[in-house]
Amino acid sequence: MRRSGRDAADGSQRRGRMTHRTLAARLAAALADELAPRVPERTPGQAWGVFDGERLVRVHGEGDAARDPGGTAFRIASCTKSFTAAAALLLADDGVLDLDEPLAEALDVPLRILGDAEHGGDHGGGPAPTVRDALAMRAGFPTDDPWADRQESLDDAAFARMLGAGVRTIWPAGIRFEYSNLGYAIVGRIIGLRAGMPYRRVVETRLLEPLGLTGTGFEATATAIRGHRRGPDGWEQLPFSGPGAFSPIGGLFSTVADLTRWAGALAGSDAAGVLPDGLGERMQRPETRVVDGPAGAGEWYGLGLTIRTDPAGRRLIGHSGGYPGFAARMEWEAGSRVGAVAFENAGYTGLAIPVRAAFDAVLPPTAGEWRSPDAPGYPAWPETVAAAERVRDALAGGALPDRALLDDCVDADAPLDRRASALAELIAEIGGVEELGGLEHRTPAHAAWVMRGPRGGIRCELLMTPLAETRVQRLHLALEQPTAG
Repeated sequence: MRRSGRDAADGSQRRGRMTHRTLAARLAAALADELAPRVPERTPGQAWGVFDGERLVRVHGEGDAARDPGGTAFRIASCTKSFTAAAALLLADDGVLDLDEPLAEALDVPLRILGDAEHGGDHGGGPAPTVRDALAMRAGFPTDDPWADRQESLDDAAFARMLGAGVRTIWPAGIRFEYSNLGYAIVGRIIGLRAGMPYRRVVETRLLEPLGLTGTGFEATATAIRGHRRGPDGWEQLPFSGPGAFSPIGGLFSTVADLTRWAGALAGSDAAGVLPDGLGERMQRPETRVVDGPAGAGEWYGLGLTIRTDPAGRRLIGHSGGYPGFAARMEWEAGSRVGAVAFENAGYTGLAIPVRAAFDAVLPPTAGEWRSPDAPGYPAWPETVAAAERVRDALAGGALPDRALLDDCVDADAPLDRRASALAELIAEIGGVEELGGLEHRTPAHAAWVMRGPRGGIRCELLMTPLAETRVQRLHLALEQPTAG
């Protein structure tokens, strides 16, 4: 008996739903395998969910979040950037914001952009970064995670003074991906100016309230879980930071249920039609290449979202978040709209790695080499070299560098007395320092070297802040891994 066209279409839809259901079930099983062992060793609490479109099909919690995994609010950190980018696109649709306008022209306060002398100094020899450049992580600002994550509560007046004093670039805008929170903070200020209301109210009135995201906001509520860091005697609670000028980079709290609704809406499952047609699609268009993969695969940054493709045509969309005391990841497969959100209440846990491993287990990637494009060959800032020389000499002598070299975030992230103890243990592990390797620079704001002893080496890295009066924002020491073979 021949079926009608309608019957055939209905059967196709049922098969599609079954396929999605199977994929969601397999993803949930893979996530459980990857995430459960992390509690309590890597985090005191964890919540995650698997969704099909906007529909949650599995919710799970461990540790601190076991009681209400779907409704416990975590800081979602840089997943906030997807809301910032969406707000900018809404204002562009309103005709009040041009994404291709230079940042300096869109602001209400002076913005002094300090470039390297090799490309014209003060940005005179290269293109001025635009709103789109900042949203697409190609404005030329250096990576600034440790420093920026401590700036959230900065008030608008202090932010204006910072911009006027000068912020640094490592190369001209538009030529390469470099993750920058500062660019998103600047765009957040511009959003508030063009909307005629504070940035946070734009996100609340244009996105959170229309979508019914009642568990999402910029203030820690009674449902918010405390963030932690590892201390000598176990997990230590951290205070919540309040909203301010840097909230656009990572200030939102949200729940598994709410972030699922948001991810589903961006994926195209906005059944209520709250978001304009094509908004999520525009955010998911590749803007800036991050990693080259085999056979044309790769990873890009769009507008507030990352895009990973494989040669089979599959697209994984998402974003990670890391903050003092919190980690977050949201990701979905574009074709099926099946995805996951995951939270942990410990800082910088590398949550994206097990979540990505779970996706790879059910959607195996094509084998082959993945590599980042080479960085442009601009020289290190003189301040980077000077700081690295002083830090290198101090560490070789068994001491931390002068505190004046270090931004306050270094001590806030890991107290200096603990860092000093860790340094002593590392030096003892390699049997003392006998040789200092030369400096290497991945970018003008970065320096790395190796201290060697009779039993191994310690790899040392530092990263400078993006400010005119730059200081060390990251100081990382680790035993050098032996080379295979």
